[in-house]
Amino acid sequence: MAKIAVVFHSGYGHTLRMAQSVADGADADLVTIDVDGNVSEAGWATLNEADAIIMGSPTYMGSVSWQFKKF
Repeated sequence: MAKIAVVFHSGYGHTLRMAQSVADGADADLVTIDVDGNVSEAGWATLNEADAIIMGSPTYMGSVSWQFKKF
C-alpha cells in the first residue's frame, strides 16, 4: 500500500479539520506547517518517505498563506 502524507497549514482550524478528514479517508499521516512556516524534523522524514503528498492551505486575498509559501 502506498504511503500518503497530508501537509497543511491552518490559520483558524478550518483547514485542520479538512486535512484530518482527508487523512482519515486516505489512511494518511498528517504533517503540520506551524505558525512560523516551519515543519518539524519528523514531518520532513514523513514527507521524504511518502509516495504521495496531499497539500492544504487556507487562502487569503486569492493566494495561499505565507506559511505555506515558505514551506
